[in-house]
Order: sequence, then structure tokens, then C-alpha cells
Amino acid sequence: EESRPPRPLAPSGPDQDNVPYPPPVPGEVDAARRGTLLHLLFERLPGVAPDQRMAAAEKWLEVSGGVGEAALRASYAATVCEIIQHADFKEVFSENALAEAPIAAVLEDGRVIAGTVDRLLVEDSRVRVIDFKTGAFVPESAADVPTAHRNQMAAYAEALQVIFPGRTVEAALLYTSGPKMIAL
Repeated sequence: EESRPPRPLAPSGPDQDNVPYPPPVPGEVDAARRGTLLHLLFERLPGVAPDQRMAAAEKWLEVSGGVGEAALRASYAATVCEIIQHADFKEVFSENALAEAPIAAVLEDGRVIAGTVDRLLVEDSRVRVIDFKTGAFVPESAADVPTAHRNQMAAYAEALQVIFPGRTVEAALLYTSGPKMIAL
């Protein structure tokens, strides 16, 4: 009889599987949809010429994203375009960074880490992993980052140290409501 492989840890999932989650309230549904749409735009727009990004974002939101309200489309598009073009985040959205990169690794203690990271930048001596947080909350500092988010990024960093041995691994969260990047 074969032993069961370890259950993969999905760092972006809930901390504990045994906690009941009530149905979302309408505001949570809207926030989740906004987050999904922003993530999809962050994945698609960096390769679009800067002078064409806003129009491309609004068109994508209308046609593929199903956002009917013009003002909402413009707001989402402006948020994403501002962040992509922001000098502090240039490296994160460069052509060298991977979007929605799947990672998986077995750690020395036998835990399996599997997930998809929002942005991954692999260099000769360093690996950067960035996750987007699209809610209204923006922590003041790394000490104020919710434990679940810190745990998520720590798990990604551990997996990347296995995947890219000998390289420095840096993890950060990009809070889009700031916008603000917080290194962990």
C-alpha cells in the first residue's frame, strides 16, 4: 500500500480549513469582483504601450470583464494604470517579471507548498515575489500586515528558496489602495 503524499499547502487559502465561512455580504462580493478584475488587468496590461493602456483596460473591462458602468471601468483602469506606471513599482511590472507564476516545492520538513504568485522576478542572485492586495486596508508597516498575509508570503519565500537555492528571496505585498509596497 502506497503512503499518501502530503497535502499541498496553498498559501493564499484560508489559514485553517476547519473554520466555517458564512456567505459573503453584498459589499464583500463587490470587493472580491473588483480584486479579481484588478488582478486580471495587472496580468494583461504591463506589455501594452503606456499610451494605449487606459483604452485597452477600459475596453477589456467592458467586453471581457462585464463591467457595464463607464465610471467604474474608468476608476479600475486608472488605478491599475497608475500603479503599473509608478516609478516605485517599475521593476515589478517590467518585461522580466512573470505574472501569475505557478510555484510548487517540497520543503525539508515534508510540507508541500503550491500556489500561484501574482508577480515573480527571477534574477541571477535574487528572486522577488510580490502579491497584490486590493482591499481598502493599507498597513502602516510590515508589523501591521495581517498574520495570514505574512504567513502566505513566508510560505512562498520558503518554496522559492527550494526552487532557487543559493539566491536571496525577497517577498513583498503591493497594496493597491495606497499604492504601497511593503517588504516582509
